[in-house]
Amino acid sequence: MINNNNNNNHPPSGATSTPGLSLSEHSKLWGNANSTTSSPHSISPKSFQFDSSGSSSSTANKMSPLIRDFVQGLDDSEWQRSLFSLLQNQTYNQCEVDLFELMCKVLDQNLFSQVDWARNSCFFKDLKVDDQMKLLQHSWSDMLVLDHMHQRMHNSLPDETTLHNGQKFDLLSLGLLGVPSLRDRFAQVTIKLQELKFDISDYICVKFLLLLNPDVRGIMNRTHVEEGHEQVQKALLEYCVTGYPQIQDKFNKLMNVLPELHEIASRGEEHLYLKHCNGGAPTQTLLMEMLHAKRK
Repeated sequence: MINNNNNNNHPPSGATSTPGLSLSEHSKLWGNANSTTSSPHSISPKSFQFDSSGSSSSTANKMSPLIRDFVQGLDDSEWQRSLFSLLQNQTYNQCEVDLFELMCKVLDQNLFSQVDWARNSCFFKDLKVDDQMKLLQHSWSDMLVLDHMHQRMHNSLPDETTLHNGQKFDLLSLGLLGVPSLRDRFAQVTIKLQELKFDISDYICVKFLLLLNPDVRGIMNRTHVEEGHEQVQKALLEYCVTGYPQIQDKFNKLMNVLPELHEIASRGEEHLYLKHCNGGAPTQTLLMEMLHAKRK
């Protein structure tokens, strides 16, 4: 159950909830999902640079209108501002904070941002709330790991940052969902993507493919999800062939990476769920609601 008024777990600004309602019942979530806020204490690390071009000029001309719309809808600078504002706000005037609890708060904000992005996105926004929730519950962790790979590859997200109180925060832990032993696996998948010249157009298409999964059980409008998935898949295939002819079979090689991405996400989910069951993770959050949803 969600109760973001819990004193031990301050929600991102703009993300509110009503005690006693489960996530699937709480339709107000979709109107209040945007969790990003500005802060007078926000950090903007110089090492974080944004690649707003989407792709090189040679490949940009090969984009379909669908992919171009996807890329234009990205706002990586807002993703960064939201991340570092939360980290700064949670440690302002604090001598020391629990870094695992802070990581969970950041992941929770990431989830609210995912909901906000998804509910306004092509194909997905036309679905009923029940189908939207099922798709998000199935894909959130894979998309989160993908987001952090993208930010590290294309926007130079550093390994760590210094918080306002002087503590060091491991930014990579967010992409690992708190499992340090996944660091090498994360690096291996990142290298594979780099070898495939994985760009921002690839990233956003893969993210849509993860979200619009017609194999998710219980969705009512499966036909619409299948049509959306097929359109994105076709656009990405054409982009890989025309934009990167020097990379043989790039599309299928990208698809072969997805199970490895899912393995990282699944192990991270299990780790967070066990921490929660043992009382080591914040309760009554969107993150924990998502973790429980797959296990009902």
